Amino acid sequence: MKRTFLTYIFLCFFICGAFSQDRIKELSDSVVTKSSFDTIKFKLDKPYLISIKTGFSNHIERDDAMSPFIYRGTAFPIELCYRYVGTNSRQLFYVNYDKLKLVSKLPNYEDYGLNHYVQNTNLRMGYSYMQRVICLEKISCELYLGCEINSLLNLRQQAYIGNNEFLMLDQFNSLSLTTQIEKRFANNKQIAIINLSMPFVSYVLMRGTYNAYVGDKIDPVMNYSGNMLWYMAKNGNVVSLNKLVLIKADLAFIRFLSNHIGFEFKYSFCYYRFTQYDNLNYSRDLQNSVLLGLIIKL
Repeated sequence: MKRTFLTYIFLCFFICGAFSQDRIKELSDSVVTKSSFDTIKFKLDKPYLISIKTGFSNHIERDDAMSPFIYRGTAFPIELCYRYVGTNSRQLFYVNYDKLKLVSKLPNYEDYGLNHYVQNTNLRMGYSYMQRVICLEKISCELYLGCEINSLLNLRQQAYIGNNEFLMLDQFNSLSLTTQIEKRFANNKQIAIINLSMPFVSYVLMRGTYNAYVGDKIDPVMNYSGNMLWYMAKNGNVVSLNKLVLIKADLAFIRFLSNHIGFEFKYSFCYYRFTQYDNLNYSRDLQNSVLLGLIIKL
């Protein structure tokens, strides 16, 4: 009798244990399935994102071909951005524009006709395609690698005395390597993005400029009567990292308030150093921007 009772107790524990294991497995499968569904939903539900942002930017610049001084200024840029969020890929198109006045430590004597400043116009645009290479599900983090085609224009009108002005520009058209890290949060309404890009080959205009009057590209321009823009475009140079160092980094945080509307906060850093003339003259530019704007899911 005692042996039968012990056997009964053992069978009860065995059945309960088997049931518990099956139940735990079901719950585990349910959690994994839900997690996978949320991930897929984030990537496929309304994958088109459009944002428009504005804010504050600080510029520090020096161009040895025009002046030995450092010029600084602030601006209120505007940026338009389009993102495609695919299952295993990302696409990004952006346009950033600002216009500002740069000044140095040299004083202005306006009563005597001496004004010393730089009217600076900046335009950056690019398109990138990236493919996912690493996915860390436990921390909801993904790494993407790809390429970017971008263009940068930095146009400078430097005033000296009265109405005298000297015109100089940096214009780069680059093929860049780009990487992006994304961190999603539990409710899929928040995401942090880090993007870094650097060109490995570029087509640049107006290289070989010694000063505002002398240079390989300036001399023929002085007496040219045709289309100046077309002339400069077809007489550019292909350069690599030994002539142009350009680093662009963005840190963005996106918070969706509903299924369609949210806001984006972004910090942007852009620096370049361009060799103007036989490793002697350089143009250098540093931009720091803080932007805030509206983002829409389509």
